[in-house]
Amino acid sequence: MDLPRDLTAGAPPVVLVTDDATLLDRVLAVTTALDLRPHVVIEEAAVRTAWASASLVLVGLDQAALVAGQVLPRRTQVYLVAEDSEQSDACRWSVRLGAAVLTLPSGADGLAAAAAGVDGHGAGRGQVVCVVGGSGGAGASTCAAGLAVTAAREGRRVVLVDGDEHGGGLDLVLGAELVGGWRWPRLAGASGLLGDLRGHLPEVEGVHLLAVGREAQQPALPAEQLTAVLTSLTRSHEIVVVDLPRSFSPASRVALRAADLTLVVVRADLRGVAAARSVVAELVPACTRLAVVVRGGPRRGLDAAAVATALELPVAAVVPYDDDLLLAAERGEPPARSARSGLARSCGRLLAERVPLGAVA
Repeated sequence: MDLPRDLTAGAPPVVLVTDDATLLDRVLAVTTALDLRPHVVIEEAAVRTAWASASLVLVGLDQAALVAGQVLPRRTQVYLVAEDSEQSDACRWSVRLGAAVLTLPSGADGLAAAAAGVDGHGAGRGQVVCVVGGSGGAGASTCAAGLAVTAAREGRRVVLVDGDEHGGGLDLVLGAELVGGWRWPRLAGASGLLGDLRGHLPEVEGVHLLAVGREAQQPALPAEQLTAVLTSLTRSHEIVVVDLPRSFSPASRVALRAADLTLVVVRADLRGVAAARSVVAELVPACTRLAVVVRGGPRRGLDAAAVATALELPVAAVVPYDDDLLLAAERGEPPARSARSGLARSCGRLLAERVPLGAVA
């Protein structure tokens, strides 16, 4: 099939991988209005080149198998586009590609929103920070919540996402179990590109929160649901903090592929480091930036340098043990509410050094 190719020199802002003329016409109907012409490719070498340089990659359902088979490196701003009648097939491929699903013509507004942020047409994308416990009791959820609260106090737009359906609920960590707003069950079946969720989520201490529900039996979080939600949240927030379990489900791997930084929270003792080694072994191939948050410090157990050497990872922060955190949790107070606490100071340094300021529409 002879499709038009825009072979303009330089990195193309939008790449479309398809050999389907009907799908191409549908995409062009949206991008032309934004004065954007996709660079259309189907050859394997051209796909690899465009994958590394384009601001936005659109993969047609007809080429999903070809792109997935190339095992390309993780990247953001990838969407799987298909006809409305092909949505179920598209959702099956979205996890392998790490892509949100956009079906046309019904998803034309979603495609326009995605394309509006490339090549100077928009203001960029927020940063995703995943937090994983190296062992049980390491305090990963407390650190994730403290990081979000500290970022909000600095004036950053931040959302805290509960990625552990069996963790008891991050709303309890923030003392927000009675605050109204959407939880994960309200977003069941989400796919493609969602609208701005800020007006629907609970807010505590300036932090938007997406927590699990209160049902006794929590269903597994679908990967395509998390993909769609993360895509939406990174368009509206400067920082998206995701608290993940130590067992890596397909949904967890979606978050790790999207992460700009992944933090492993490790207890500063021999058992904590030993447990963290197996977690790190699974994280290394899935992450582009991986660092350690050491809970403890030199006055309790191993020092940070010993932990870094044992895990062969850089230390992003050292968070001292603080009995006041336990008392605050009993009172339902969010971690790091006090800017003078050790957790707040550690999170502030981590944000300054590892999560630079970025502009988001």
